[in-house]
Amino acid sequence: MTNIDKNKQKKGKPKMFLLFLFVAAFIWFLSKYSRDFMASVVVKIEYVNVPPGVVVTEKNKKHISLDLITSGFDFLFYKVNNPVIYIDIGAYYILDEKTLLIPPEDFKRLLINQLNNDVLIKEISINKFEIFLDTLDIKKVKVTLTENITFAEGYKSIGARRVIPDSIEVSGPAHQLDTLNEISTNLLSISNVSEDITTTITLNTALGQNLSFEKNEVVVNFQVKEFSQKSLLIPLTLKNLPTPLKIKLLPENIAIVFDVSVENFNKIDVSDFLIEIDYDRKNEVENYMIPRLIKFPETVLNIELRQEKVNYLILK
Repeated sequence: MTNIDKNKQKKGKPKMFLLFLFVAAFIWFLSKYSRDFMASVVVKIEYVNVPPGVVVTEKNKKHISLDLITSGFDFLFYKVNNPVIYIDIGAYYILDEKTLLIPPEDFKRLLINQLNNDVLIKEISINKFEIFLDTLDIKKVKVTLTENITFAEGYKSIGARRVIPDSIEVSGPAHQLDTLNEISTNLLSISNVSEDITTTITLNTALGQNLSFEKNEVVVNFQVKEFSQKSLLIPLTLKNLPTPLKIKLLPENIAIVFDVSVENFNKIDVSDFLIEIDYDRKNEVENYMIPRLIKFPETVLNIELRQEKVNYLILK
């Protein structure tokens, strides 16, 4: 035998060994899994053919556990492909009934038909299978904005944030809608804003199991302007002073400070404000009255009165 033949023979031995090992493993696999086993399998429950105007509530079973006797191959299949059992609501529905009961033998037959006719069910994790229903209702609820918005220095928003639409229709079980009064958006986070904003934001529907929402997102917009601080000296208006009494106010004018957009800065003047003091509400012990801001433009923000009390002297 030549050296070449010896080398070929040596190289061929590992391949032959692997082939025998594979055949032995295959025979073991067939022998093991062709026999019947008893083991537990978790099956998923899905509800189909739900009648109009009715909804399946969150109380219903989503999974059940079964003790089965079947071939090892079937168990392998169930481990790889989680079995799903479909419950036909229409087959058991009774008008106006909120709880339906599938008789034990019917439920067992349903399981066998959908799993495999060769499967033997030894035990089911529940004694009876109930279906809980509720009336499908529709309700219009307010949309509230969840936000974390910061502005560039000197910039502020004009007016309130607009949410479009400001309310949406939600459909679902009546008992859930009874306690649902609003739905919030997911967090709208924008920083260093210096211009008008128009954007979309999704609704937080994660908590609404068994609920259907007319929309999954809304539009949010608001105006942004550059602001500056302005101050004015506003004359006081005295009310309810009885005649012929005369008094002297100390002071007669009050300084106010406020924020106003740059574009409106020169449009705002003293006539846009009214500050009143009411003689009927005077403090007679210390002889002062509290100034109250009665009128001011909607375009100004953060108004601050620099005087909290107005003293007075009664003139003779």
